[in-house]
Amino acid sequence: MKTLVGISTYGLPGFTREAVKSLYETVENQFDVCIVVGNPKDEETKYYSESNGFHTIVHNRNMGFPYSVNDIYEHAWVKGDYDNVVIMGNDVIAYPYAVDSLIDTAREGKYEWICSTQYDVRSLLLQFPHLGKHFGHNYSFTDWGSDPWRNFKGYVKEREVVEIGLTDVQNLCLYTRGAFDKIGYTDANFYPAYYIDNDYARRGVNAEVAACTLGNSVYFHFWSRTIKQGEGGSTSQQFARNRSFYIKKWGGDFGQEKWKIPYGGNTSSLNAEIPLEPTLNIQSREYEERIVDYWRAQ
Repeated sequence: MKTLVGISTYGLPGFTREAVKSLYETVENQFDVCIVVGNPKDEETKYYSESNGFHTIVHNRNMGFPYSVNDIYEHAWVKGDYDNVVIMGNDVIAYPYAVDSLIDTAREGKYEWICSTQYDVRSLLLQFPHLGKHFGHNYSFTDWGSDPWRNFKGYVKEREVVEIGLTDVQNLCLYTRGAFDKIGYTDANFYPAYYIDNDYARRGVNAEVAACTLGNSVYFHFWSRTIKQGEGGSTSQQFARNRSFYIKKWGGDFGQEKWKIPYGGNTSSLNAEIPLEPTLNIQSREYEERIVDYWRAQ
């Protein structure tokens, strides 16, 4: 079984290095790594990825998180022959057994979308208040000589399948080729990031993708470092804009959707050149660059 771990970045190379390091420290199954360098000025991440032999995709402008995820999917399932893709946040640390549990569960063939369980910096500091010395304002982290997340030991090897569907979409989550066949690419309209996870989860649920969460597959999350600490953060205006687009697409906010099919089953559009198809399954990237340019101009 071939597994690709894909990481989308926009700067913050220190976090990316720790994320990848955690994979090689904890994963026994075979896997490959793909890193998307979303910030064209981020020479450090580009050099790190290429020098380690990872498949490296470099954008020439900020194309947004959905576009980056779709680059990973395309590399794995259109140009490649991978069975699984694990999407991993670049500010995430995989604890022991986390990724192996995802892969082993996928191998059994019952589930097409398998989620991990988050343990974030806020939970860490509640449990271990003395570790606050390693973090700055708004949980910023630059103390790479330390590894405070290792104080947490609340993970076990025995897999615990919690059949409650989707609890986490893109911080550490495995998708099989079957999931891609049913719902395809993420929607690039959610540029640069907000509401992409809501939309993908809604499409997965409506397409009846077989999903579960693993209680023992635990990861540490530094919590939104690209937004809080890096240069790729979305603005409040972009958040509101993406929320409005989600409502347009589904007839209501997340959890209040009126439609099972996007746009109520009717063809919509951004402008005369960009149609919006009423489908759960996005299998074409034909309009993606125009979509990104449209939203970048707003």
